[in-house]
Amino acid sequence: MTEASEGNRLSVGRVLWTLCTHPLEWACGVLMAAIATVVFLQVFTRYVLAYPWGWPEEFARILFVWVALLGAALAFRRAGHFSIDALANLLPALLRRPLAAAMRVGLLGFLLLVAYLGLQATLRVQEQLTTAMEISISWGYASVPVSFACMALEMVRLLWRDLRGPAR
Repeated sequence: MTEASEGNRLSVGRVLWTLCTHPLEWACGVLMAAIATVVFLQVFTRYVLAYPWGWPEEFARILFVWVALLGAALAFRRAGHFSIDALANLLPALLRRPLAAAMRVGLLGFLLLVAYLGLQATLRVQEQLTTAMEISISWGYASVPVSFACMALEMVRLLWRDLRGPAR
C-alpha cells in the first residue's frame, strides 16, 4: 500500500476526530441524506403506491430549513459568503485593520441579535403543532438561533484572532 492511499483511508479514529472537530459538516451531511431519503419515500408512496403520506413533505421542509441555515454557518466558517472590500481598499493600510475589527464587532452584534430574536420566536411557537406530523413547529424555528449562534461563535473566534495580532 502506498503512502498516499494510507493517508486517504478512513479509520475509526479519523472519523471520530472529524465528528468532534467538524460537527457542522457532519450535521449538514446527515441532514442532506435524511432529505434525500424522506423525499424518495414521498415520491415512492405517491407514485408507486398511489397513497401519498403527508408527513414526509413536511419533514423534508423542516430538514431543508435546517440544512440551509447550518450550511450558511458552515459557509461563514469557510469564508464562503461574498464581501465587497472596494471601500476598505481605498483606505490607508493603517486604517484597514481597525475597520475590519469594527465590521466584525458590528456583524457579531447582528448575529447575536438574530440568534436572540430567533430564540424568542422559537419559544413563542412552542405550543403550535405541524399539520401532518403533529410535532411542535418550534423544531423548524430552532434552526435560526442555533445557526446564528454558530456564526456568532465563529465571529468571536475571528475577532480573537484579529485582536491577538499576526501569528508568531
